[in-house]
Amino acid sequence: MTGDKLAELFNRLGRLSAASKEKAGTETAWTYTDPDGQTHRYVVRGVKSHSEMEDDILNVIVWIWNAKDYLRKRAKDTGKNPEMVNEAIKLNPYLSALSDLANGLKHGEFKNHALGKISFTVPGRAVKSITLGAPRQVETDIANPSLVEYRLPISDQTGKQVGDAFEYAERAIAALECIRDTIEEPGSQL
Repeated sequence: MTGDKLAELFNRLGRLSAASKEKAGTETAWTYTDPDGQTHRYVVRGVKSHSEMEDDILNVIVWIWNAKDYLRKRAKDTGKNPEMVNEAIKLNPYLSALSDLANGLKHGEFKNHALGKISFTVPGRAVKSITLGAPRQVETDIANPSLVEYRLPISDQTGKQVGDAFEYAERAIAALECIRDTIEEPGSQL
């Protein structure tokens, strides 16, 4: 594993992370049936759909997990113990949670962590207009998508929410960068 290949990986992580922070898009829409049985439709224009944002953050999570193999190979190629990468990942709560989630995504079942449903909050200052349309339809146009906050909750095996995937991804990438820097430093050990 060359330093250039490792640099490519971190460039990819940077691009994927940036995509997961880009909120502008066409629109997202959903329906809700209230306890009285009436169905309401909500349309929010100017932001990415829930599924697009979820795809973006899940791609980041999977590539964070893939980084482990790159770092292990690079450690070995620079004369360092690749098991130290595994130990550093286990000790970091963000990396260990995301590695568990990535494995769950790969195998279709989660063991110690699970992902909730993606949601977002739109502050009033982000809204351009709200239109009450056809019966039980609300349309919102977003003027400033950067103010919209998406969340994808992470819970532990008891169901307790422990964090947010977007925040965990950001912190995990920073931890991976520290591992990479240690590997690249002559004479250092993780």
